[in-house]
Order: sequence, then C-alpha cells, then structure tokens
Amino acid sequence: MRSLVRQVLRRCARPLGFGRPPRPGREYWERRARQFGARSVLNLGHGDAEYQAVTDSQKRELFPHLARLLRGDERLVVDVGCGPGRFTRDLAELTGGRAIGLDIVKTFLDMAPRDPRVEYRPMAEGTIDLPDGCADLVWICLVLGGIGGPILSRTTAEAIRILRPGGLLFLVENTSSMPASEHWAFRSVADYRAMFPSVALEHLHDYVDLGERISVLAGRRR
Repeated sequence: MRSLVRQVLRRCARPLGFGRPPRPGREYWERRARQFGARSVLNLGHGDAEYQAVTDSQKRELFPHLARLLRGDERLVVDVGCGPGRFTRDLAELTGGRAIGLDIVKTFLDMAPRDPRVEYRPMAEGTIDLPDGCADLVWICLVLGGIGGPILSRTTAEAIRILRPGGLLFLVENTSSMPASEHWAFRSVADYRAMFPSVALEHLHDYVDLGERISVLAGRRR
C-alpha cells in the first residue's frame, strides 16, 4: 500500500517538474569542472577533442531559432548557468547588446572568453543578483536538468523576475524519456512549460546528442 502511495505521489509531482531531484550542488560541479575542464558541461560521452565541435554544432541548431525571435531592441542578455561561456559572447554579438553570464561554479567563469560586451558573475544557488525586469532575453541551456527541489523552484522564479514583460525566455533542456540519474533529471516539455506559467513556451525544435533528445523552447513573458 505504501509503495502504491509513493508511486501516486511521484506521478502527481512530475508535471510540475519536481519529481525526484538530482542533488549535485556547487561542490559536485566544481569537482567535475576541475576533473574534466570545459568538457564537463557536455555529455561526458564526448571526448576532450570534441568540445569545440559539439559547441559549434549546438550553435547551428539553436541560434537560427533565436535569431528569428529577436525584435532588434534587445540590449541585455542574461545567460543563466553560462558554464565556461560557450554561448555568452555570441549572444551579445547576435543581439548587438550586452551579455551577463552567471554560474555557481567559479572554475567555469575563470575559463570563459573575455569580451568588452560581456560580464561574468558568480551566482548563489537559486539566486540571481540582478534587478527586476532588467533582461530583454534570458537564455538557459542545459542547466535546469541538473537542479532539483527548492533550488529549481527558486531558479525558475528568479529567471522570470529579471525578465522584463515582453522579454524572451529561450530554454534548451534534455527531454529524453529516461530515469533520472544521480546528477541529472530528464523532464518532459510539459514539465518545463509548467515551471514557467507566466511564459507561453512554444516547442520549437528537437535535436539529438549521443542518442538523447534535446528540446528547444521559447516564449515571451506576459
């Protein structure tokens, strides 16, 4: 009976994206960054020599969809969970504005490429130290799958808080139908939509990375 109750509770929690969470935290990602370098933000099935090729491939998959959604008045992009800045500088160039890259892992920020249009800042887990409505575009790429529980709820709420009304949320996450691992949760498109009730997220595109489905969603804050 208890087992049945637990199954029902898990099924009820999943649509909100708060099923059994991964619990990696800052310490895990710092250790991973020191061990694997910039590659640690990728699926570790990719080798060291593939880092740039995978990043370039992701840009080809993602940036055309983003470019079609830009209005031309974007002045500030916030890259939440920027890692080693794989996309941050390109986001500033694509929009013609400034970009702020945020990450909980200092090792990643130290690796990030410098550019006068880009600023990198450390962030506390679940907290974004930026003013309300300051961002025209919030970019989150393969970040939320590594977060669970209250920190996930706070992170999504903070991402919307800093996004101006009418601003664009661009979200990329792994939506493969797989059981959660110790450090990653595989959620559905519906789960991610439920996390952002004030944004009408449209499912734009899927691509495959090492046999896993990566989904691209975007929408504007109401």
